[in-house]
Amino acid sequence: MRLYAVYPVILKLINVMSCTACNTAEYEIHGECCPMCAPGHHVFKHCNSQLGTQCKTCTGSTYTDAPNGLTACLPCAVCDEGNGLHVKHKCLYTSDAHCEPLTGYYCIETQGESCRKAKQHSTCVPGQYIYQNGTSLLDTMCKDCSEETYSDGLFMHCKPHTKCESLGQITITQGTQSSDAVCSHIPSHLGLIIGILVPSLLVLVILSVLLWVKKRKNSSFYL
Repeated sequence: MRLYAVYPVILKLINVMSCTACNTAEYEIHGECCPMCAPGHHVFKHCNSQLGTQCKTCTGSTYTDAPNGLTACLPCAVCDEGNGLHVKHKCLYTSDAHCEPLTGYYCIETQGESCRKAKQHSTCVPGQYIYQNGTSLLDTMCKDCSEETYSDGLFMHCKPHTKCESLGQITITQGTQSSDAVCSHIPSHLGLIIGILVPSLLVLVILSVLLWVKKRKNSSFYL
């Protein structure tokens, strides 16, 4: 008997739910189901027993991209250069703006297919080379140079230090991880100077020896 008493209550609840449940093209307001406004529009006046929903077109920097029961359109996204962004697709009354990173930036915050915030690519420091260039989604990757190689931070690979001696030059400054060795040609006048000094020194040595020998002979004569 108790089960039979519950059935009417259940049927009443089902009836109430069926009255208030709106279909996919409607929205519920004050217990009524009103037709939704089309994309690019918003509700100006809700429906009543005599009239359907009155809609208005989105204006200014606003939009709606789906059927809706909104009383105001949504604000368009701002592609702010201060956040490293620029406009990829401008905002229309039926779709939001799509932003993408500026050249030299990569996205660090997304919303759907649009970027909301970007950051400038890292710069490799001297002593490192660019292992992988930055993209709109990834930062630049840097790696350190190994011994006897160098990079100013802009190279795609480290370069070996110049061997000055193999070029017939002399090393002025040794190479480091961030700079190449500095070489210099042997000065052309250096050979001339050496050519003059060496014979002159030999002559002086010979004269000194002769004078010394002569002096000894003179000393021996008086003895």
